[in-house]
Amino acid sequence: MNDQPLVSIVMNCYNSDTYLKEAINSVFEQTYQNWEIIFWDNQSTDQSAQIVKSYNDDRVKYFYAPTHTPLGEARNLAIEKVSGEWVAILDCDDIWDKDKLQASFKLLNSYNQKEEVSLLYSKTVYIDENGETFGFFQEHYSGDIHDLLLTKGDFVFISSAIFRTDILNKVGKIDESLHYAEDYDVLLKVTKNQQVLCVDAYHTYYRVHNSSLTSTKVYEYDVENFEFLNNYIKEHNLPLNLKVAIFLNNSSRMTASVIKLLSKKDFINLVKIVKGYWQYLLLSPYYILHFIGKRIRKVIKNNK
Repeated sequence: MNDQPLVSIVMNCYNSDTYLKEAINSVFEQTYQNWEIIFWDNQSTDQSAQIVKSYNDDRVKYFYAPTHTPLGEARNLAIEKVSGEWVAILDCDDIWDKDKLQASFKLLNSYNQKEEVSLLYSKTVYIDENGETFGFFQEHYSGDIHDLLLTKGDFVFISSAIFRTDILNKVGKIDESLHYAEDYDVLLKVTKNQQVLCVDAYHTYYRVHNSSLTSTKVYEYDVENFEFLNNYIKEHNLPLNLKVAIFLNNSSRMTASVIKLLSKKDFINLVKIVKGYWQYLLLSPYYILHFIGKRIRKVIKNNK
């Protein structure tokens, strides 16, 4: 791996024209310029194609899907087109800081065992529909993070991730049977027995808006994650401490899910998720108090 390897930036698009230009512009503004965009148009009917084709640059490679497919399959089809030693995934509603790629490979080049590194990522900022910052995701780790992904949950945002291509291909890329937990799955696969480096800077901007999956598919999203982690326990013979940690993470997720479904007045799915995963509600009083405590501490800190 040379000092400036080619980075293939995969952008999967389906009617994503609202924020698309911002996302692509954030790539063009990178201080690191050895990249290509693999733009996979999943048969959009909006202005997405016109926007991406307006960039007169050979590094932007546009592909129109022969058939519309689920996101996991679409990502794999796009990954098959990459030429780079590294693959980054940038969702069409997210953006990067101009120094994201430069800082990532500067960190990699300072690491003695580059060949052991399968993933680079950076810290993430939450932005709203207007691009205004409303939060920071501070949790970040380097080194052997596989077990941490199980004990602390999925703390690597997919738009922040830069995968080593050969490792990504070796583990089978994206699991196409998953629709909501596929990011978590691929992160666990590429970090198994590999090293990870995180840039200690906020270089990824994750957009939260009303049409995002986590907002519109609360029940489906959380149920698949419950099932994914339960199956992971069965398939990998995990030690007790990891099993306990997964139960605690599912309890936290369940509490948040119940609150979201109540706020949406989605009582049908609320009853379904409680009936199917009632055991994760046992610790809900603790997580509710923990959440309220965090809010109180934040208010006190801001008023100082």
